[in-house]
Amino acid sequence: MSVALFDIPKISIITSVYDGDNFIEGFLRDITSQTIFKEKCELFLINANSPGNEHEIIKGYIEKFPENIRYKKLDEDPGIYSCWNEAIKMATGDFVTNANIDDRKFPTFMEDLANALVSDRSVDVVYADNLLTHEPNETWENNTAKSFYLSENFSVEAMLRGNPPHCMPMWRRCLHDKHGYFSEEYRSASHWDFWLRCAFNGVQMKKVNKPLGLYFFNPKGMSTNREHDEWKRKEETEILQKYLNIFQKQQQ
Repeated sequence: MSVALFDIPKISIITSVYDGDNFIEGFLRDITSQTIFKEKCELFLINANSPGNEHEIIKGYIEKFPENIRYKKLDEDPGIYSCWNEAIKMATGDFVTNANIDDRKFPTFMEDLANALVSDRSVDVVYADNLLTHEPNETWENNTAKSFYLSENFSVEAMLRGNPPHCMPMWRRCLHDKHGYFSEEYRSASHWDFWLRCAFNGVQMKKVNKPLGLYFFNPKGMSTNREHDEWKRKEETEILQKYLNIFQKQQQ
C-alpha cells in the first residue's frame, strides 16, 4: 500500500562519523538522493572526534541542504551508540533510521520503509534484505554484489537466532520513550540488545519483502573486522544469554 507524501511524517536519519574520509562524499550523495530527502528527512551527523577531514565535505552539503542536515562535532569519541543516542535526543522526526557511512541505499529506501510504518500502526520497526558487497563505495545502480544479507521474518525466536533488523531498519521515535536508548556498554552489538529488549516487551516488527540496502562488508568495520572477533563474540554471548534466560522463564 502506497501512502501520500503528505501522510509520511518527518524521518530522522542518525549517523556516527569517524575516520570516514574515503566514504563521506559517496554517503552524502547517496542519502541526499533519496526520493523524499528534501521534503521529509533530517540528517544528524555526529562527528565522534574523527581524525579525518570529513568536515569540509559535510560543510558543502550543509550549504546545499541547510534545512535538512544537522552536524555536531564531539571533543572525544564516546562510541557509535553514544553518538546514535545523541542524535536521537536531537531528532524531531516521528520515524528514525540509522545510516552507516560505508553503506548505501535503494533510492526509495526512506519512502518504502516509511510507507510500511504509516500503513500498519501495529508495527513499530520495519526492515528489509540487503545486497552484500565486498567493494567500497559502490552504489545501488552500479555494484558487484552477488549475494544477499538475508533477514528472517520477525518473531521473538528469530530475534534470538540473530538480528533481523540488522544495519538498516526504520522505527518509531516513541520506542525510546518506552524502552530507553541504545546501551553504551557494548561496542558493536547494542542494536541487537535494543531490538531484543523491544521484542521481549511486545514491540512488533515487520520485514518489507524487497531488498533496499547495499551492505558493505567492511574489513575494517567495528563489527566486521576479524581483529575484533574475540570481544565481539563476548558481547553477543552475554546479550544472547540474558534474553535466553528471559525466554526460558516465559516458557515455564
